[in-house]
Amino acid sequence: MENKVNERSNHKVLIVYYSKTGHTQKIAQDIAKQMDAEIEEIIDQKKRTGVLGFITGGRDAMTKKETLISRMRKNPANYKLVILGSPIWAGNIAPAVRTYINRYRDSLPPVAFFFSSGGKTPDQVFEKLSGVVKEKPVVMTGLSHSEIKDDNIYKIKISLFIHSIIKEEVS
Repeated sequence: MENKVNERSNHKVLIVYYSKTGHTQKIAQDIAKQMDAEIEEIIDQKKRTGVLGFITGGRDAMTKKETLISRMRKNPANYKLVILGSPIWAGNIAPAVRTYINRYRDSLPPVAFFFSSGGKTPDQVFEKLSGVVKEKPVVMTGLSHSEIKDDNIYKIKISLFIHSIIKEEVS
């Protein structure tokens, strides 16, 4: 699992993610380490804590609303690949990730997606979310919270995701 995409392909990779509970952050950090990629967190300026935050977050995701996010330091146009990470809320990406995609839509290079989900089937959202960016994502994977907690499944899914990205870059 110690593949380094940058060493193999000389491509610059940026991982951009939003995480409310830390699950998506863990995945982003592990992928960044293994791929020797740069990483940047999307910060949602809207308070999303407690029951009200949970309800409004789900509603905003379901209605595909954007939110106010902090200024990003890294320009995705400077990279060969951007890997986007988002929790799944009400069957959709988090509003902060939607805002990021809409803001940078015209300058995004090819993208890959990873999702974390409290539900058992984050894969069900792939088809729906592949239309969020201009071009079809190169690779997508989803991990449920139970898969994130199971070290064996987690390592396998992350490894397969990284190997799929490498395969796509080579072809």
